[in-house]
Amino acid sequence: MDNREFFNNLASQWDEMCHHEVKKLEKIMELSKIKDSSKIIDIGTGTGVMLEYLLQTNPSKITAIDISENMIAVAKSKYKDNRISFVNDDILKFKETGYDYAILYSVYPHFEDKEALFTQISNLLNKDGKIIIAHSQSKEKINSVHSRNESVKNHVLPAIEITSKIMSKYFNVNTMIDNDEMYFINGVKI
Repeated sequence: MDNREFFNNLASQWDEMCHHEVKKLEKIMELSKIKDSSKIIDIGTGTGVMLEYLLQTNPSKITAIDISENMIAVAKSKYKDNRISFVNDDILKFKETGYDYAILYSVYPHFEDKEALFTQISNLLNKDGKIIIAHSQSKEKINSVHSRNESVKNHVLPAIEITSKIMSKYFNVNTMIDNDEMYFINGVKI
């Protein structure tokens, strides 16, 4: 089963299955330091968990992209703000550029080719654009959950040092947090 099929099958139950602590999401936003009037791409938006928080930054535009059309449908049903455009596409094939921020919340392990992902995100971002990878659970917890499901058992969240090493070819890495509360790394396009 591929990622698209896996997430399409779970989209209608996703918000009941996955719980995201508000305090942790607020902490992720605080660490992200997203500036007012920015153009943001929410990669792997899923059911739009981060959209509520991204809207609080008063963005000029948010592109909420996901490979799963069913996830996009759920997110669309929750948000009617005209600053959000919903895109059902593979981020590695997406062509629109000019973003100030790329956020990957709770999706990073599902990208097999991390080099291709970072190359693509670098291409989508403006000069000095920022990437944010975040999970509101620990690496161990996420990897444990994934290990119990045949479809995603190989979707591992790597140690932050590994992510930093790959990222550093494209971004100046700033903040790295890998503890029992969360996984967070960000950087500025080189």
